[in-house]
Amino acid sequence: MCVPCAFPSACTPGMGAPVIWVCLLLLLRLTAGTSAKPHYVVVIPTELYHPHTGMLSVHLSDLNETVRVTVQLERGDGPSSVITLLEREVQEPHLLENVHFQVPAPSGGKVEVADLHVLIQGDSLQFSERKKIQLQVLEPRTFVQTDKAVYKPGQTVKFRIVSLDKDFVPSTRTLLLVTLQDPSGNRIAQWRDVTPQQGIVDLSLPLSAEPALGTYAIEAQGTRHSFSVEEYVLPKFEVTIELPPVVTVLDERLLLRVCGRYTYGKPVLGKVQVSLCRQTKLRRYSIRHVAHETKNLCINLMGQTERNGCFSREVGTAPFHLTHSGYMMSLQATASLVEEGTGVELNGTKSCNIVSEIATVTFEEADSTYKTGIPYTGKMLLKAADGSVLKNETLQLFVSYGDVRKNQAFLTDESGRASFELDTFGWTGTVTLKGHFKEENPSYVHGKVSPRYPDATRELRPFYSESQSFLKIRSLGGELPCDRAQQLQVDYVIAREALGSGSKNLDFIFLVVAKGDIARILQKRLDLSAEDGLMGSFTVELPIGADLAPFAKVLGYTVLPSGEMAADSALLSIDKCLLNKVKLAFSQDRALPGSKLQLQVQAAPGSLCAIRAVDQSVLLMKPEAELSINTVYNLLPHFPQGDYPMAAQDPDSRDCPDWPLYMEGPEAPFFVSPRRSLQRLPGWPSSRTPWLSNPHSLFKVGFLLVTPLTPL
Repeated sequence: MCVPCAFPSACTPGMGAPVIWVCLLLLLRLTAGTSAKPHYVVVIPTELYHPHTGMLSVHLSDLNETVRVTVQLERGDGPSSVITLLEREVQEPHLLENVHFQVPAPSGGKVEVADLHVLIQGDSLQFSERKKIQLQVLEPRTFVQTDKAVYKPGQTVKFRIVSLDKDFVPSTRTLLLVTLQDPSGNRIAQWRDVTPQQGIVDLSLPLSAEPALGTYAIEAQGTRHSFSVEEYVLPKFEVTIELPPVVTVLDERLLLRVCGRYTYGKPVLGKVQVSLCRQTKLRRYSIRHVAHETKNLCINLMGQTERNGCFSREVGTAPFHLTHSGYMMSLQATASLVEEGTGVELNGTKSCNIVSEIATVTFEEADSTYKTGIPYTGKMLLKAADGSVLKNETLQLFVSYGDVRKNQAFLTDESGRASFELDTFGWTGTVTLKGHFKEENPSYVHGKVSPRYPDATRELRPFYSESQSFLKIRSLGGELPCDRAQQLQVDYVIAREALGSGSKNLDFIFLVVAKGDIARILQKRLDLSAEDGLMGSFTVELPIGADLAPFAKVLGYTVLPSGEMAADSALLSIDKCLLNKVKLAFSQDRALPGSKLQLQVQAAPGSLCAIRAVDQSVLLMKPEAELSINTVYNLLPHFPQGDYPMAAQDPDSRDCPDWPLYMEGPEAPFFVSPRRSLQRLPGWPSSRTPWLSNPHSLFKVGFLLVTPLTPL
């Protein structure tokens, strides 16, 4: 275990990104004849976490006069309660400013509601807006690692305690109390005011010769870690059973393998006995409702392990009546291995499921909305029941909307995927997609399980835009590797009426959010040269690092000269990785007892590395207790992904519905804005059109939008 430098003066913690934001979007009309109206976007998380660094983004466009921009955090009364985040005079027509600031501690507790005050002043422009945000203390998360999961009486329990913040930077804060409790809950040891050494606390406690056997617990910083004390004999070898991941109701044979392996890797020679059973559901009922006991369906095998330490047999499935529904849908294997020469016997168990789904089609990288004019892209994935992909198979894609029905055939590639790109011109209302592989037998036989080939279905809603201007961020499939830049491909359609006249370029802003904060802000400027509107695509380079893992969201937007916003978002899945890379290796893979080995450790400069060495046999007893990268990532706090925090909501917006209200009759529907009452939305589709997706709905998950002139 290696940890990076724990001192703030020597390290800069990585930036994360929230999922809840306050975003002020103001479209300011200066003169009646101006074609490109000045606007600005201020973006800040609605939940700021102390003691971390926050990020504020200010985006101004199409200014035609010098303005002074001031952004302040206001807390309570008094001049010291006002923190100026940005104060700047802007003379140029465009500005994208990213401001980093230290989040202040909430006063009087762990949570405080403050005001974000945005002030823009010019000769002809005076604008002031306040929005509430929440300050919150984010405590480090703690884990405990023992050198073993199981101890014998008289042995010494050695353990480490590490507290990490959301960026996995170790905390040097003193632990007020560490306790150790016996199986009865009695405190048998405690440590007070323990100071970590560069982020790691290292403690130990010798057990008595006759301790209480059972489960013990270590508690520190609200974390509880258990270990057990038992009288045990370390296993010399382990027994493993290999079965197929699943067995389908169509399978006629399966491979069963039982292997023995010493802890140092060599095969075990000996005698194997194995039983493979399908258990009954205890009772079944005849037509006359008379209960009859049923027996388990079993086969028994025996033999010797081969030179590789394994015993293998191909077993027919007929004795298990796989299509009979009166038995459990699983096979249970129990095996014993008696070591040759010593008579030592160890056992192993394994199970596998019986499934009726032979192959399944699923959609990947396929959105739940479509944008007219931008191709709809996605993939169909065909998997067998065992999870393996099926290549060179034909899939049918059915597309239906209104009275239109279309279908197209695709061939799966080496990865079992078939990519498709659909022309969205002419699509109206809800569009239904169905991915199909094989027809199922519709007949039903009582007591029998029939093979199935589930289809993939998806309903697509139209994404609304008054001018039919759209932005689309293409999905990056799979888990993205760390420390490797990715190219985001962005498609766009900008209507001519949304461009107006006089604008020479258009800015596209991309916010990358993860771990409760803004991690990246990217920008792309597009020249406006087409008189009939713009349609095309471009790429933006996105650096991928540990600060984005395991998930990040990209939210892209552009504010058009007409005052309308085009926006889109994409979710990224990223490999679980850490900033501090570490490598550990012995100089030889195998060595004789008593020989000398070199242990090679490589990590980032200045790292404190804590090394543990235990017998492999100990790990076989409770392998699930081992520390892993998943253990570390599970420490991440839950960052809110729903509505604006209730405590920080403006009183006049708490009762507003999230979606448009629909009206009966010929009148256009109304749109409810948090700042104003009911406003007509020009260009709104029919009141009975079942769409819910628009730029506002995208920002609803991550931002609060205030648009005094043109509702989105």
